[in-house]
Amino acid sequence: MPATRVRRLAARARRETASDVHTRIVTAFRAACDTGDLTTLVSLLDTEATALSDGGGKVRAALNPVHGAERTARFMLRVLLQHPALEATLQSVNGKTGLVLRHDTAVSGVVSFHVQDEKITDVWLVLNPDKLRSWNRS
Repeated sequence: MPATRVRRLAARARRETASDVHTRIVTAFRAACDTGDLTTLVSLLDTEATALSDGGGKVRAALNPVHGAERTARFMLRVLLQHPALEATLQSVNGKTGLVLRHDTAVSGVVSFHVQDEKITDVWLVLNPDKLRSWNRS
């Protein structure tokens, strides 16, 4: 990884976003996904945003990170809109507001976000059923 990227990631990690700001941005992201509003999604993402997905080789996921605001927005719309029965709800994920994706009553994905300077810089999408077991316990 280039040294400038490492420094930028380290600087991001040191600055925490207030919980209410994080929630507001993620809530707007979800609303834009619900309506398929690409323009709003792009505006909520940092120009260098990155999306990572983990399917664990068991479900379809991007094999490589997705970089850039527009590519990340389009990727997330594809994931969320390709299954009309998928319900995305706001819920605490790793202690911050994220999205829990359900098909019927089963959790099929969990999305967490890093928000910096009122922009989403990173999106982590877990689709690996092995990693979702604790989310599906009754």
